Amino acid sequence: MSSQAPSSPSRGRPRDPRTRAAILAAARVLLERGGLTAVTIEAIAAKAGVSRPTIYRYWPNAPAVAMAAFLEASGEPGTGKTSRSPLAALRAQLHAVADAFAAPAGRSVAAMVAAAQSETELAKAFRNEFIARNRDAARQLLERCIAERLVAPLADVDLALDLVFGPLFYRLLMGHAPITRGFVDQLLDAVIPARA
Repeated sequence: MSSQAPSSPSRGRPRDPRTRAAILAAARVLLERGGLTAVTIEAIAAKAGVSRPTIYRYWPNAPAVAMAAFLEASGEPGTGKTSRSPLAALRAQLHAVADAFAAPAGRSVAAMVAAAQSETELAKAFRNEFIARNRDAARQLLERCIAERLVAPLADVDLALDLVFGPLFYRLLMGHAPITRGFVDQLLDAVIPARA
């Protein structure tokens, strides 16, 4: 969820949520099928059935549309407020992160972020809307695990989260090995072992 302040009323016709959804759906398909280079304003417009100026009413450029499509597809991380144990919910949440990164769209977004300077709007969006929200959700779940004595005591929760998320981002950016659910399970078992 974005923390941006409400924008001032825009002139002209109001934005249609269906148009926005069609643009994001088109960008998502292009990103999945052809990677970042396939996501152009022209291609999005043709696939969504909208004009180029319509797209520019929502986003400044094609990479911004691609990032928005990735973030929307990745959804909000759950914090396990169900009948599922917080440890199972933490594992499921990290599996979802791995799935997002393993998909073609995730790899394309990682390449885009890696190529961008750290203070660009794209890098900030990825850091704040994807990384931070998933880390925050993982923190809540991990703190519940500790409170319910499901995991061994941890000296430093932040360090544990870094040790879990760090290797995921490393594999994502370096591309030397796949990001799989099995890899996530290995990380969790090594860094946050369940109580016997």
